[in-house]
Amino acid sequence: MTTAAIPQDRTQTVTPATRWLVLSGAIIVQLILGTVYGYSIFWAPLEAKIYPPIITEAERETHIAGGQELGNVTVVADAAAAKRLGDTRQGYLKYAFAICILSFAVVMVIAGRIQDVTGPRFPAVVGACFMAAGFVLAGLMNNPFVFLLSHAAFTGAVGIVLLMVFHVIAGKLNPDEYPIIRYAPLGITAAVAVAGVTLGNQYVGHNGEFDQLFLLWGTVGFLAGAGIGFAYVCPIAALIKWFPKQKGLVSGLAVAGFGFGAYVFKDQTVGALAYINARGVLDFFLVHAGVCLVGITLGAMLLRNPPGTPAKVAGESDWQETLRRPAFYVLWLMYFSGALAGLMVIGIVAVFAGEQLVEAQKAAGAALDAAATKALLIKGAAAVGYLAIFNALGRIAWGLLSDRIGRTTAFVAMFVFQAVMMFLLAGMKTEFTIAIGACIVGFNYGGIFALFPSATAELFGAKNLGANYGWLFTSYGIAGLVGIAAGNTAKTMTGSYQAAFVLAGCLCVVSAILAIGLQLARQRAPVVG
Repeated sequence: MTTAAIPQDRTQTVTPATRWLVLSGAIIVQLILGTVYGYSIFWAPLEAKIYPPIITEAERETHIAGGQELGNVTVVADAAAAKRLGDTRQGYLKYAFAICILSFAVVMVIAGRIQDVTGPRFPAVVGACFMAAGFVLAGLMNNPFVFLLSHAAFTGAVGIVLLMVFHVIAGKLNPDEYPIIRYAPLGITAAVAVAGVTLGNQYVGHNGEFDQLFLLWGTVGFLAGAGIGFAYVCPIAALIKWFPKQKGLVSGLAVAGFGFGAYVFKDQTVGALAYINARGVLDFFLVHAGVCLVGITLGAMLLRNPPGTPAKVAGESDWQETLRRPAFYVLWLMYFSGALAGLMVIGIVAVFAGEQLVEAQKAAGAALDAAATKALLIKGAAAVGYLAIFNALGRIAWGLLSDRIGRTTAFVAMFVFQAVMMFLLAGMKTEFTIAIGACIVGFNYGGIFALFPSATAELFGAKNLGANYGWLFTSYGIAGLVGIAAGNTAKTMTGSYQAAFVLAGCLCVVSAILAIGLQLARQRAPVVG
């Protein structure tokens, strides 16, 4: 019986070096996509760019007594109130990261299926375009036309959703019996257009920081996340097909670039942080848009599927079959736990580490002026780099280790180590301990991106890995939203992230138990053929 082959690029001759070119392209694509983990360095410069400065009433009186112009400032009662307001502002900005992660995960469900049908290149290039568009629009946020363009795009998206809902509700009705079916889409379109123009004239571009905040959520949040979602699964799916006996290792190598991407952002000499300090965050957005478009597209051109791979082999399932299997939901919960712990820390690590150092100095009786406080915050930002490096190393190490000791043993060890670290993290208040904490969290977090793709391929097959892993990856998107919300809530209510860290640690313990249960179930009823 003849079976169809997985779509592949037939414009290149396959040579022994082809799979290494595919690996190189995968690393290039993932390196640029991974800059999403450097988002935490945006919050402070964006707060300064979008919101008016915060001063206390005492500082206001000093300025007035000195005859100085205050300009556009926000006056609060004291330093504690200023700190709370600053945390609240940055909390709003951090939702751009949460939206990015959620968009990343949701779009990957669609992109995974497209990848399975067309091969890896097309969706990866689409991802490059979306990611570049998000950063271009964010970099031009001071241009009124950008607000109108973004509002028009949002209004159009709402119109499409409403028309799709109408189609689902009325699609099977007879237009001759119910004439409204013929004309309702025109009415929906007209209503959305009128509402869009009315709301645009009344609100868009007239609300200062709120306009800019929503624009950031939609650009570096939703659009950039959609771009990552389109491109992310393509290198992984291609490599697992090229290296079927080293699934863990090649998954780790592919996504190691994703973990290392944030390190470029952290570097204060030649990296993104240095550029932001010199030229500003909006200029950086424009430059990064060009890097995303060119770099991801070039990497995508090196990706392809291997020739002659059968479309269907024993033990494989399509995404509909996968969603009917209990193993999928166990794996989903495990992914959610690991992603929640890592994303919670990644979203706040630069700010958290700096605050820990400042609090430790104050507890020791040190009198910190503004310059000393700023210096400690900069030292804290180094944790972003440590986490990024070990995030990348963890992907390779856990992938290689899991090929040797088995996926279940690796899962249990990774989740237990991460749980212990989450329980201890809030108590770390020196540069050394914070660095160690960031390294271990990053190392274990990186492991989920090597272990789960290979586990998905083993449980459900490699043919439909794009779609199956896309559905599994929805747990990552929800974890990003829940993690940021939990961290912000804990910080606002208690002044500390500890409660959120403990919650994440408990979930990791549960996931270690689930990994053992999943293995016992597979031994009783093997899943793979």
